[in-house]
Amino acid sequence: MTRTQLDSAAVQIRAAAAADCEAISSFVTGLSPRARFFRFFTPASPPTSAVLRAMCGAGRTTDVLVATAGGAVIGHAMAADGTGPDGGRTTDVGLVVADRWQHRGLGSELLRRLIDRATERGVSVLVLDVLPENRMMLAMISRRWADAGYEFGGGSVTARVRLSASPAQGHDQGHGRGAALRAA
Repeated sequence: MTRTQLDSAAVQIRAAAAADCEAISSFVTGLSPRARFFRFFTPASPPTSAVLRAMCGAGRTTDVLVATAGGAVIGHAMAADGTGPDGGRTTDVGLVVADRWQHRGLGSELLRRLIDRATERGVSVLVLDVLPENRMMLAMISRRWADAGYEFGGGSVTARVRLSASPAQGHDQGHGRGAALRAA
């Protein structure tokens, strides 16, 4: 477990466990309709049992992180690994931060850690599906990865980012951790 300080509030980021399912469900239910829409492409709440199982890390190829403060889940990030058309390993990332915790760098920190973990698993391409209305996330992607490829269709934008060979080589095109924290 690792601790980080965001705006003087103790925030803990760690791998999710089955015991977190109820807290994750409460977290999703407590999100604003806008935050739920940007993350799940629907404002519906609560999550279905299948979605909740995936969000708790029940899948063999899913990596899930939660951010907590005072025992409550305040951020959630997950990466679902797969194989790309070229046979390389890919991971599809989704993340969301509680409304009152947004714009503090927590989303960027969750993303950074997911990318580091994905790189350690041998993932070479990061995939992010984003709604066109989510300009904040699209701007963060373009700032962090100038060479990201974009596909438009089905009501969403799919960004594909080639990752470096190892976390030590810099997953964000050499901008370092400070840039990642400022991006959120």
